[in-house]
Amino acid sequence: MGRMNNRIRVILLSEINSKLGSPFLALLAGHPDVDLVGVVTSRPGRLCSYFVHDSDQVDLEAQARDLGVRVFRPVDVNAPEMIDTLVELRPDYLIVGNYQQILRPALLAVPAVTAVNFHPSPLPRYAGLAPFFWMVRHGEREGGVTAIEVDAGVDTGPIIMQRRMRLTGRESAVELRGMQERENVRMLAELVPRLADRSFTTTPQNPRERSYFGRPRPADYLINFESRAEDIRRIVRAGYRHPGAHTFRSDGVRIVLLSLDDSDIGVRLPLARTGTVRRVGGAWLVAANDTWLRIRTIENQGAEVRVDQHPGLLPDGVTLGARVPEEVAG
Repeated sequence: MGRMNNRIRVILLSEINSKLGSPFLALLAGHPDVDLVGVVTSRPGRLCSYFVHDSDQVDLEAQARDLGVRVFRPVDVNAPEMIDTLVELRPDYLIVGNYQQILRPALLAVPAVTAVNFHPSPLPRYAGLAPFFWMVRHGEREGGVTAIEVDAGVDTGPIIMQRRMRLTGRESAVELRGMQERENVRMLAELVPRLADRSFTTTPQNPRERSYFGRPRPADYLINFESRAEDIRRIVRAGYRHPGAHTFRSDGVRIVLLSLDDSDIGVRLPLARTGTVRRVGGAWLVAANDTWLRIRTIENQGAEVRVDQHPGLLPDGVTLGARVPEEVAG
């Protein structure tokens, strides 16, 4: 099918501080095939938790206004008055990238063609929230990003485009999140011409292959030193950088471990009770179920520091993981 003469009219939906929404906004606003007629973002006072601790912040409202694009910050994007406003913009497409309100059928009926959601996983696997956490937590070696047509389910719509990503299985959650964001931007750039000339196709997801995960709970960041070393390494990478995987000293003090790896001190040390900390030379070791792990960095007063900078936090012989407060266990 040939390219249409008129540019496609697009409304972008993304969170106000989204590291995915910001490059999406820049790409759509500058694309010759697109007329970006509006940006729908978070209600006032709300930030997406994925990005609040990043050192470099973005603001979609300010970015959109600098580009001359109208901005909407509804409390409820599905409210009738909001839908009436969006209908007046006559969009061909809704482009959804990291927008955390569910789109109801009345809203999905607004665009002339369809609504497209960009999800940071190889759907139907890892539907739901924070796929970067769960993929790192499970040690995945194959990732991906997926553009789907939005339907009434949660990440269940037919697949329009998918890009696979090879992983090492050693990425931290924040590293994987950034990789997924960049890959989603590349996929949007590839997909826009197909949206413009309506040449895209869809493929139903296979429900038998679906996996779904919700937002990680505090207990999902709790380290169990009775586990194998590889499982402990994964939860530490999944928790990085915020809130961080954590444990408790035997006296109840909470310790956030930010990086650890295999012991490489060149000394054979008999394995002790799980969670036991030993100081050997300049190294801090902790006993897992099957081997010693070397603790590299921890959190102190909100900052990542080398464990040797605050030796009093992990004295030789202390046991980790001995206490789980009720608010963490629940």
